[in-house]
Amino acid sequence: MMTIRRQLLLGLMGAMLLCVLGAGASLYRSLLSETNELADLQLRQLAAALPHEFAPDSGMPAAEDPEEEFVLQSWDEEGKQQSLLPGRQELPRYAVQGFSMATVDGEQWRLYGETRRGRYVQVAQRMEVRDELAASMTLRAGAPLLLFGAVLAVLIVVVVGRALRPLNRLAQAVAGRSPDALTPLATDDMPPELRPVVLALNGLMQRFEAALTAQRTFVADAAHELRSPLTALKLQLQLVERAGSEQARQVALVKMHERLDRGTHLVRQLLSLARHETPLGAAQRRPVDLGLLLEAAVADHSALADSRNIDLGIEAPTQVVIVADADGLRVLLNNLIDNALRYTQQGGRVDLQTAVENGRPLLRVRDNGPGVPAEHRARLFDRFFRPDGQQVWGCGLGLSIVRNIADHHQADIVLTEAEAETRRGLCVTVVFKP
Repeated sequence: MMTIRRQLLLGLMGAMLLCVLGAGASLYRSLLSETNELADLQLRQLAAALPHEFAPDSGMPAAEDPEEEFVLQSWDEEGKQQSLLPGRQELPRYAVQGFSMATVDGEQWRLYGETRRGRYVQVAQRMEVRDELAASMTLRAGAPLLLFGAVLAVLIVVVVGRALRPLNRLAQAVAGRSPDALTPLATDDMPPELRPVVLALNGLMQRFEAALTAQRTFVADAAHELRSPLTALKLQLQLVERAGSEQARQVALVKMHERLDRGTHLVRQLLSLARHETPLGAAQRRPVDLGLLLEAAVADHSALADSRNIDLGIEAPTQVVIVADADGLRVLLNNLIDNALRYTQQGGRVDLQTAVENGRPLLRVRDNGPGVPAEHRARLFDRFFRPDGQQVWGCGLGLSIVRNIADHHQADIVLTEAEAETRRGLCVTVVFKP
């Protein structure tokens, strides 16, 4: 692709050249018109002069300038030709009165003829002489124009170079940045045309820095959280090796399976968190029926709910369709239901609901478990946060995944008590855009 500098230079040089050529052509046409007028006047003056004034012995000098290269002929009343300027080309008699054009031997001639004192006088001049004269005058008059054009070309190169210098500085400033140095670029010394580009680059670097920070935080948190289950798994393996009886070995193996399940759950949640940290693309959004989504979630978790004797169902089924990422909403709902089933006592109740309130679609998961104290709700969405005193094992990533998916859908999450009178249970409501 052609550079901006080359495009500007070619465009400006081409425009300047067209202007110079146009001015030269206009000057040539103007000078040619004036030359023709003056030459016609000269032909008429020559014809008006007395024929005997051009006799060979009259002492008239021969024409030397190109504009004086003409043919002067005369015929008496009997039609006998008299040569007034010997040595010049002879033309036939055209017997015209006034000006006319004629072609002789492929050359264009300008004629003027009139009858004076009983004689017919004919004066002619080649058009080529006039064209050469106009061209010569154009070159003499246009020489300063060519000089000015050359000076203008040099000025164009200098001005374009100076105008693009801020762009070169910007390119060098961006090229010299490293992934660890993402401070915003200065906009004070930038031209107004480059400030939107600099502001866009600053915004991009801020988003990139935020993504790098999130990635570093995620890696650090993941490494910290994986260290504990791996250490516990290694200790459990040592207990299996040291078991003194088959019964003790079986108990240790059961504990090791539990540790493996927790580690597998943690890794799965970490992968899900990493996958749902990236913003949604336009291709991922499509119409999603929230009612059908709830029915599928109930079918997926019915076995776990039955094993804990928990009543899992949909409250007031209705059809609500939104444009969203179906896979993301499925993960969001699965995490909310999984948390509700884990922290609700046996024989409890978990209700799912979808509706439209105040013109905004929503998903709601309500349980009658112990709930979460109000002072801990603000931190529930932090990674790896779990309130003190929890007996149910978990990794503290479920609600972080829920928050990321809700943020990508520009949805709000509201936490309240499921039962306001007893202040028990937890109600999680995800409210989408209208």
